[in-house]
Amino acid sequence: MSALPDAPVPPAGGTAGRFGGGEAGRLTGWAAPAGHVLLLWRCITRLTVLRKPMVRLVFLRQVYFSGVLGLRPIALLALATGGLAVTQATVLLGATNALLHEILAWLLVTEAAPLFVAVVVLGRSVTVIATDLALMRVRGEIRSLARMRIDPLDYLAVPRIAALAVALLASTLYYQLIAVAGGLGAAALLLNVSYGEQLRLFLDAIGWGKLLVSGVKSLVFGLVMGTIACFAGLNAGETIGEVPRAQILAYMRCLTALVAIDLLFAFAGLRFTPGALQ
Repeated sequence: MSALPDAPVPPAGGTAGRFGGGEAGRLTGWAAPAGHVLLLWRCITRLTVLRKPMVRLVFLRQVYFSGVLGLRPIALLALATGGLAVTQATVLLGATNALLHEILAWLLVTEAAPLFVAVVVLGRSVTVIATDLALMRVRGEIRSLARMRIDPLDYLAVPRIAALAVALLASTLYYQLIAVAGGLGAAALLLNVSYGEQLRLFLDAIGWGKLLVSGVKSLVFGLVMGTIACFAGLNAGETIGEVPRAQILAYMRCLTALVAIDLLFAFAGLRFTPGALQ
């Protein structure tokens, strides 16, 4: 990892630290957005540090916490939303309606899956990351890393941001499989429609475009949420009262970012693929 000066610069040499020098909540103007962008860019350009054993260990632990441990609530959410969406749409439109599976593919695969999974990960992981890093600031652990010539961004931010992106992408695919299989199964059980025929029509309606949009959206959600969480934690103040402040800032900024990004994808879809559902 890169050598750092033996000086108390928290986070040492960090991109985010240049835009506030301390408490993330007191950044004004363009400082906070610029700090987030530069932190994300720095981490993307330093992904090669994941080859180092200790950094890779942090990455794998974060994937386990954010992805594997969140599979149960995601499965329950997928079953509930998939069953409700498929049965209600089938009742309203009819099993033979040509638009039924187009709408379900757009709703369950492109829209609901990335956003719902992101909300679950937001509640489970983003606040924890921000709190953990803020506590490290308070206890002086980040300054200690700098004195040991360990770049805090390489060791703390890069693996967490990469892990959230990977976990969100995998969890979104997991949600899609359960929502589709469970929803079609509920419709077959409750509405007496053919499961095999409905599955065939649904697969015909999906298309690679919807899967690609869903994957890209999940990756963007993961990268943005990881960046916001790390930025809030690394730039928290050095008093214990700043820890919950960093947690709240990370949560609210991520929630706002998710809505904004989802709207951007929706507007882009209307602008460039106006006939997507036809």
